[in-house]
Amino acid sequence: MTTVKEVIGRLKNYVPDEHIAVTIWSTEDVKERAKERKIKITEKQAEELIDRIDHKQDATMGITWDTIDCYLDDLDNPQ
Repeated sequence: MTTVKEVIGRLKNYVPDEHIAVTIWSTEDVKERAKERKIKITEKQAEELIDRIDHKQDATMGITWDTIDCYLDDLDNPQ
């Protein structure tokens, strides 16, 4: 699990004026998207989903709304 505290710790290794690109997705993003799609999701499920996305992300494709939708679909339609 990646937390804000861990990210802040990693950022301390960078030169403060160095240019970087950062995208942050949170459980709030997941819960809001689930709500838009009328999928019920708990805080714990949102945390697990964010963790799975983080650990399995493909750097060539990144994390998009489509990525979150795919994981929500898996949650909504268990095999």
